[in-house]
Amino acid sequence: MTAGMAPKAMYRMMLRQANQMTDYNFRMYSIRRVKAGFRTNQKLQGDEAKAALEEGERQLQVLQRQVILGKLYPSARSVMEMPNPV
Repeated sequence: MTAGMAPKAMYRMMLRQANQMTDYNFRMYSIRRVKAGFRTNQKLQGDEAKAALEEGERQLQVLQRQVILGKLYPSARSVMEMPNPV
């Protein structure tokens, strides 16, 4: 990651990482958190925006570690992920 990562690129990377979560509940929570975080910080400028991007990079690293842990210790699939019986 570069120190000057563009917000749009970071948003896409975070959503990509969130979508790789193996557990349905963690995946949906992560996606909601990413979207809500960017929505609340979209109007920041200057030093506040820079600080928010740095925090976003730290959160991206946390997401990446969580994805790895989720793949190491898989859980049973959620009912929400099961195909619909016809």
